[in-house]
Amino acid sequence: MKPGRVAFAAFEAFPNRKGAGRRITQMTMALADAGWDVHLLTLPPRSGEPNVQVDPRITLHPLRAHADNYLERALAFRSQVARRLRTLAPDVVHVRGVFEGQAAASEAERRGLPFVFEVNGLPSVELRYHYPAVGRAQPFEARLRRMEADLLGRATQVLTQSHHTLDFLRDRGLPEGTPASVVPNGADPLVWTPGRTQDGDAARVLYAGTLSAWQGVAELLMGLRRARRELPLTLTVAGHASRRRRKQVERMLRRLKVADAVELTGALTPEELVDRVRHADICVAPLRRDVRNRVQGCSPIKLFEYMAAERAILTTDLDCVREIVTPEQTALTVHMPKPSRLAEQLLRLARDAELRTRLGRQARAVITEGATWGHRRRALASVYDQLSS
Repeated sequence: MKPGRVAFAAFEAFPNRKGAGRRITQMTMALADAGWDVHLLTLPPRSGEPNVQVDPRITLHPLRAHADNYLERALAFRSQVARRLRTLAPDVVHVRGVFEGQAAASEAERRGLPFVFEVNGLPSVELRYHYPAVGRAQPFEARLRRMEADLLGRATQVLTQSHHTLDFLRDRGLPEGTPASVVPNGADPLVWTPGRTQDGDAARVLYAGTLSAWQGVAELLMGLRRARRELPLTLTVAGHASRRRRKQVERMLRRLKVADAVELTGALTPEELVDRVRHADICVAPLRRDVRNRVQGCSPIKLFEYMAAERAILTTDLDCVREIVTPEQTALTVHMPKPSRLAEQLLRLARDAELRTRLGRQARAVITEGATWGHRRRALASVYDQLSS
C-alpha cells in the first residue's frame, strides 16, 4: 500500500503533556516520516495547557464535544468523528479508543479501508478507577466489554504497547488470525540526557506522573515517612492532579507529617520535567498490583524516560514492567508496593551511590540500543508497510 491519507482519532484533549500525548505525537510523526498525509482527530487542548509543539506535517482537527458527563462526551465525539471521516475520505483509519473506534470501523467497512485499532487500555478496565460507580454497574461494564470485543473482531490490524497487554486482548476477544503488533513506548536520549547524582545520604526522590490511585502515590508517601526515620530523603511529585485529588494528597502529607519533605509541583512543561528528572537521585514508579496494571498491563513512559536520563529506578515487579526493566540490572523492584518494602529499597539506593550509578548507566544503554522513539517509529512504519498484505 502506497502512503496515502490516514485519519488518526483519539478521545484525548490534545496537545497535552501526559504520556498519552507523547505517544500520539510519536505515532503520528512515524506515519508522517513514512510519507502518510496524517489527519489527527482529537478533543481541543484543555484551557491553561502550555503550548506543546506539534509536527507541522500533522493536520489537527480539534472536535468539540460539549457535555459534562463522560459518556455523553464520548458519544458526541463518536458522532463528530463519523462526520469528519466522511469529509476526509481517508485511505486508513487508526483509532485509540472504543467510541471513536465504532465510527471508524463503520466507515472502514463501508469503504473497504484498513481499520487499525491501537489499544493501550480498555474502558471496561480503566473507567472504574475514574468513576467508581462503573465498577458497580455490571450491566454497563458488560456492554463495554461487548463493544470492545466487537471492535477487536472487526480490526484489520491491532496495535498495543506490551506483550502482556496483547495476551490480555486475546482473552478479551481478539481473534487468533487478526494481525497484532506490539509497539512499546520509548524515550529520546538526546532529550533525556544524564544528570549527576549527589554524594551523601540526603537523596532526592522523584515521582513523575498523575496522582491516580493505580500509580501507588499513597504507598510511596507512607514509604517515605518510614525511610525518613533513618535518612533525610526528600520527594518531588511532578504531575497533574485534579483539585480534589491534590487536596486529598495534601491532607495525607499533613497526617503523615512529611509535608515539609514533599514538593507537589503540579503539571510541568516538557523542559521543566526533563530538568527535574536529571537532578533526581532516585526515580520511582510504585505501581499497584491491581487489575489495571497486573491483568491488563501497561507501558509507563516514565520508566523509559527515567532510564534514558540514567537515573536509578525503583518500581513494582509486574510482568509488563519486566518488558522494560530487569530487576537488579536496570532497576530495583518490589513485588508489592508496600510502604515497608518501598522504604527498604529507597534506603538501599540512598546509601549506595555506586549502585545508583550502575543501574542508571545500564538502563540508559538499554534505551539507546533498542528503545528510543526512533526505534518505535520505525516499528510502526513497518506495521503500515504490512497492511497491504
